[in-house]
Amino acid sequence: MTDDVEDSESLTPEEGFALFGHDLRVSILLELADAEGRSLQFTELRQRCGERDSGKFNYHLSKLTGRFVGHDDETDEYRLTFPGHWVVDAIQHGVIHERATVEDISLSGDCPHCDGPIRFDYDPQVAGQVRCRDCDRLLVGFPFNPGGLADRTGREVARAFDTRTRLTWRQAQRGACPVCSGRVDAAFDDGDAPTFSTTHDLPVLVTLDCQQCSFLANVPPGSLLLDHPDIVGFLHEHGTDVRGRPLWELPFVVDPDAVAVESTDPWRVAVTVTADETERVAVLDGSVSVVVE
Repeated sequence: MTDDVEDSESLTPEEGFALFGHDLRVSILLELADAEGRSLQFTELRQRCGERDSGKFNYHLSKLTGRFVGHDDETDEYRLTFPGHWVVDAIQHGVIHERATVEDISLSGDCPHCDGPIRFDYDPQVAGQVRCRDCDRLLVGFPFNPGGLADRTGREVARAFDTRTRLTWRQAQRGACPVCSGRVDAAFDDGDAPTFSTTHDLPVLVTLDCQQCSFLANVPPGSLLLDHPDIVGFLHEHGTDVRGRPLWELPFVVDPDAVAVESTDPWRVAVTVTADETERVAVLDGSVSVVVE
């Protein structure tokens, strides 16, 4: 590949990444992202990037312009395009370069298996994890960007982890990939899920698999009930606000005893939701659609 690809041409992924092989090009994007109004004129942009050679700067800026950087002829300003924002976001969420960790944050709630206390740990190699201190059971595990650790206490990180995890699941469950917006297919998986699953010991997981990018998540069947109106209403009537409870405090999400595989051909998975000794049963069929009985 050369840098002489026309703006109208499509790039291969390798060509796209190669465009950022020079630190000045990355600096251009970051300075535009940090500027007021997300736009700057040529001279100010060059000065903020610390490059004295106008010709050299113009060369590297030209390789980004038309695809990652736009130019307004009336104001003579450069600005980030949508793809440019994506590149900046990929840098700033920290996955590529940060190695921050959070260890041993005590959380409210008890382990559904042994009633032991639970904790939150984070490491970018294994993502965020909520585990029991006593039996080490994994209650919830899911990727979480290192950028989410910035300017937050440990408990705030845990809350942000809960919020992002459930919103990511919800978007994928509705068929739109949270990474690339591609189509996501849902299917049951009772044995082929990767070693790092969303939670331990459930009899079956729901696999959410993007057909366009590498996004794949193995989520509890109960997670499909988090915004189901019948279940949300039932729990609200019994004093539980699903929106205010973290995932690890919702037994129908993390407790293996709440999930029963009634058949596999066709699939029929029952999830029992309990409140004040009253039960509601939701059934997921072969299309992973929910029916409340």
